Amino acid sequence: MGTATVQAQHTADRLGLPIEAITVEMGDSALPAAPMAGGSAQTVSMAGAVVAASEKLLGELLRLAGNDSPLAGLRAGEVRLIDGGVAGIEEPTRHESYRSILSRAGRDALSVTASGTPPLEMMKFAMHSSSAIFCALRVSDVTGEVRVDRLLGSFDCGTILNPKTAASQFRGGMIMGLGLALTEETLFDERSGRIMNASLADYHIPAHLDVPEIEVMWTGIPDPRSPLGARGIGEIGITGVAAAVANAVFNATGKRIRELPITLDKLL
Repeated sequence: MGTATVQAQHTADRLGLPIEAITVEMGDSALPAAPMAGGSAQTVSMAGAVVAASEKLLGELLRLAGNDSPLAGLRAGEVRLIDGGVAGIEEPTRHESYRSILSRAGRDALSVTASGTPPLEMMKFAMHSSSAIFCALRVSDVTGEVRVDRLLGSFDCGTILNPKTAASQFRGGMIMGLGLALTEETLFDERSGRIMNASLADYHIPAHLDVPEIEVMWTGIPDPRSPLGARGIGEIGITGVAAAVANAVFNATGKRIRELPITLDKLL
């Protein structure tokens, strides 16, 4: 998903450290409870926790620095974490490294724990991403086979934190949407309720040759009511693809298909 990569980047930026100095641990039952990877909420939720923890860390570092530090007399709102330490915002020359602060305090490490909270704006605004999906395809007038030639997705998801992982997430979601539109169907035995295609051998998902050229683009406009200006991109790549495919099939054949997947029998 790219969550760990993005959080490492965000944490490095917040702490003024190189990304190589950051380790992100997640998905371990020994760790505190964290938001699940669902509802396109994980990355932004974790970003809120990183913001809260970095602010708490800043306060603790100022307290440890004491009166013998170049930072003496400065308050939390007057300093920031940068260049491997703490520095004044208005007076950047008043800087002391983490190593120096901990060494003078006789500490080997400093640990803080904080949690993020949902923004109050969520009570007033729908903070969801949106997209427009375009599809070019061909339909055989003999067999009814659908061949998708091209997919284009345009997304409004706030700030894109990592273009490479975001593009991969969008494309992966659009491939899932292609399966939703054309191949994927869970078949049940009406007598027993058992799933008849219970393995990937019988459940048809898009293979490499089924996936066309996929282009993605985004607005990159920050959401002013979200941490980092970002919104979720987890599911938005999926949701519009089936509608785009169905509309393209209608444009090609004149048949409006209202049940998924759009299989050959529905077009003959």
